Amino acid sequence: MSRDVVALLERAPTSRILIDAVCAANPALRVRPVADGAAVYLFENSGRLVIALQASQELPLSAEADRLLGEGTSDALPARPLWLEVRGAEVRDCDTGDLGRMIADHLVQECGGVVVRPRSSLPRGEEHPWGTTDHPAVSVATEERAVLVQDRPVVPLSAWVIDALAEHGREGRRLQLLTPSTSTLTHAMRWLFAQPGATWAVQAPDSRYYDGFTGLPLLWDRETGFDRNPDVDPEEGPNQAFRASAAEPLGAQLRVTVHLDHPVTGELELGELVELVSQRLAGAHPAVWGVAEPMNEVWDRARMTGLVRKRAPGSTTVFLNGPGGDDVRPFSGVLRYSRNRNGVHEHVELTVGHAPGEEPDLEALESLIDELAARDGLRSVTVNRALGRPDLTYAPRWAGVSVPVGVAVGPEGVLAVDRKTVETAPVEPVRLGPPLTPTLWFRIGDGVEPGSWKTFHDLLEHMQPQTSERA
Repeated sequence: MSRDVVALLERAPTSRILIDAVCAANPALRVRPVADGAAVYLFENSGRLVIALQASQELPLSAEADRLLGEGTSDALPARPLWLEVRGAEVRDCDTGDLGRMIADHLVQECGGVVVRPRSSLPRGEEHPWGTTDHPAVSVATEERAVLVQDRPVVPLSAWVIDALAEHGREGRRLQLLTPSTSTLTHAMRWLFAQPGATWAVQAPDSRYYDGFTGLPLLWDRETGFDRNPDVDPEEGPNQAFRASAAEPLGAQLRVTVHLDHPVTGELELGELVELVSQRLAGAHPAVWGVAEPMNEVWDRARMTGLVRKRAPGSTTVFLNGPGGDDVRPFSGVLRYSRNRNGVHEHVELTVGHAPGEEPDLEALESLIDELAARDGLRSVTVNRALGRPDLTYAPRWAGVSVPVGVAVGPEGVLAVDRKTVETAPVEPVRLGPPLTPTLWFRIGDGVEPGSWKTFHDLLEHMQPQTSERA
């Protein structure tokens, strides 16, 4: 579904107010509470799902509304407004967007707040993925794919999307997302749809479809979903909309990935690692975190650790954002936790945005990695640089590829190779951390040199542990 409407409320609506809001839009719709009241689905008498509402959630910061709906959205709202999203189905014979707006208007009338209906930019012709399924986020479900339509300027990783991933993933379907070429994905949403098997389909102004990450042509088929278009000459290259210059100048993005193992103890508290990285590179600790967007938790290491413990031995993925402000660079991150033979494996991916013309402080990396090397369990650190939007949203346009800045190999990886291998590496390392269990920092460059990827691959190949066969 798409045609979303968001009600930002001053007070939580009662069950009576919710029922009255639905009746104000269309009293003929049948109401079904879902997941113990966490959502409400509205059906026609035929059984077709046309509208869905999520229970209101309190935002930890009003800035979350500005981030996802546009600057100034929260100006007239309390510091912690409630977010209630209404979603309408992609059907031809019913204006579900207007139904959603009427529901949201009634809620605001009773509870105070504002209604935001994201601007629509998606053409809806005969070939549009019309339809509705039993899941509010999914318009079309094929044997192998679940197709989501999102027609809004900024597309977040909503709880609807997370739920669709879980439900359809269990059935072996892969997610496909359709947006107009004017949409951008949040950092978290981009992370999900950049995973293997997922597809971000974009509709260009000429009504053709293309891959949002590569620009290559896609073909819509109701029976199979979006696939590469075999009728387009590969020599044509990416769609023109993908090749178009960005509407605004791009800045530098510094992307840092850290792998570290923690021994399992009763005192283990997670999150300190990302605090260190964000403080050194962006100037602040994270402000908010959650498993979906809008993020619903103020940054709290103890609460996040509790979630990881609750889900163990299964893995946990959470997302975070920085506080913003004049003295803090924008940053977003993904944290993943899983169990391995060494204990709890922590995987931190942090991206720091820089304004056009602003250079990342690459000299701070060595001291940062020195601090990381002083901790037990460091496995690796990888740093890349790329062009991108300073707000860390991702547009479906060409912005170049990321370029390696450097890589650090932790003590375990260093012990796996002999001294001669280290001494003859194609990049001279800097030894950091304890002398007997050092971490090696290989600074490849500034992230702008054309030969950096070759140097990076040569280095990784050279540092592979020796085997008896190679010896």
